[in-house]
Amino acid sequence: MKKSIMGFIPAGGKGVRMKPFMLIKELWPFIIQDDGSGGHNGEVTLLIENAMNVLHKGGVENVVCTINSDKEMLIKILSDINGQASDMKVSFVHQKRLDKEYGLPFAIAAAEPFLKEHTVFMKFPDTVVYPMDCFKSLYKFHCDRNSDLTLGVFPTNRAENLGPVVIDKNNKILKLEDKPKNPSVDNTWNILIWENSFLNLLMQEVNNFRNNSIAKNQELKIYDIVKKAIDDKLNINAYLFENGKCIDISSIHDAALLWEIENISN
Repeated sequence: MKKSIMGFIPAGGKGVRMKPFMLIKELWPFIIQDDGSGGHNGEVTLLIENAMNVLHKGGVENVVCTINSDKEMLIKILSDINGQASDMKVSFVHQKRLDKEYGLPFAIAAAEPFLKEHTVFMKFPDTVVYPMDCFKSLYKFHCDRNSDLTLGVFPTNRAENLGPVVIDKNNKILKLEDKPKNPSVDNTWNILIWENSFLNLLMQEVNNFRNNSIAKNQELKIYDIVKKAIDDKLNINAYLFENGKCIDISSIHDAALLWEIENISN
C-alpha cells in the first residue's frame, strides 16, 4: 500500500559561498526554459518558487521546509506563493546547531518527525532541473522497483563539482562519487525519493555522528549515508533523465552563469 507523499526542501544552510552578496540564494531569480512539460517558458521566477513548482508537478500537496534564522523571509515568500503551487501546504522547521553541524543529513534529521511514515520527495532549493515534471516518472520508477531510495540523475557539464553516479543496465548503482577530480560520468544525482527504511538508517548515522567526539564539527555528507545504505543492502536505485538538465547554484558565479545560460537558451 502506498504511503502519503511529503515534499521536503532543505533550505537551512548558511550559503557562505554566496558572500558578500546579501540576497539569500533561494531568492535568486531566473528565466524558466521550455522543457516540454508544461512549464512557463520565459517567465522569471525565484529558485525557491521553482522548487515548489517542481514538487507540485510531481503531485506533492504538502511540503516541509527547513530554514534558519537568516532565512525566515522564506516563510512569507512561500506562504504567499502564487500560481500552480498556491494550493500547497507548507510547514517550516527551524534548523539549529548550524555552527556545529554541517551537512544535508542534519537538515533531514531536523524535519524527521514530519517526514517519517511518508514517502518523501526531496528537492533542493538552489538547483534547477529539467524536465520540471521529473518527479512523476521518478515516482513511477520508485514504486515499480519497490525502492527504499531512488536517485534522480541528470546530465551535467560540471560533474567534478557534484555527485556523479555510474549506473548499470538494471538501474543499480555501480559507483557513487562525490566531487571527483576526474568524474567517471558526466551526470549528477539531484532529486531523491525515499521511504522510512532509508530515513531510519539516516537517523541512526546522524546519532552515531553526534555521539562521536572525533567527528564533531566535521561535515556529515549525504554521500556517506547513501553509501552506507548500499552497503547495508537496502534497495537503492537510480533513474537517469537522459535528456534532462541540472544547474547547481552554489556561488555568485553560478548564479551569474545561470542567467547567461538562460538568456542564451531563450
